[in-house]
Amino acid sequence: MDIYVIDTSSLIEMKDKYPRDVSLFKPVWENVEKLCREGRLIMPVEVLKEIEQGDDELKRWTKSKRKILIKPNKPQFAKISEILDKFRFLAKPEKSGPNADPWVIALAVEKNDEEQKTLFPNRHIVVTEESKTKTDKIPAVCRSYDIECISLIELFRREGW
Repeated sequence: MDIYVIDTSSLIEMKDKYPRDVSLFKPVWENVEKLCREGRLIMPVEVLKEIEQGDDELKRWTKSKRKILIKPNKPQFAKISEILDKFRFLAKPEKSGPNADPWVIALAVEKNDEEQKTLFPNRHIVVTEESKTKTDKIPAVCRSYDIECISLIELFRREGW
């Protein structure tokens, strides 16, 4: 089964391009809600921290989805260290406030490592709107860890929405 680890950029994309108050997009939000209920859409708490920098409907929606927030554990902290050693650009020292990018990747890596110990492993896929061609973005780091990385619209297609 596919489990999606969503980045802030994809949640912002969803809010901006598929507003909840437009009836045409209501099924999109209902489908995302279903993924949340099923435990198939998750995010590190750092994503919420980034979203909390704003004060809008996305902040309220995300805060109401406590079930999908994954707190960091020891294996994730170890992965963060490894990721930032290899990919220093993810540290983004110029950015003030939270920086979820390395946490999104660490969560997917840690969960996939954990799943490899099971008979029928789930696959954790990163969902981000960052460029797949630039070498200093989430998709490039995901490739180095053999983590599949897709956009929001690719998630919609994959789920048959």
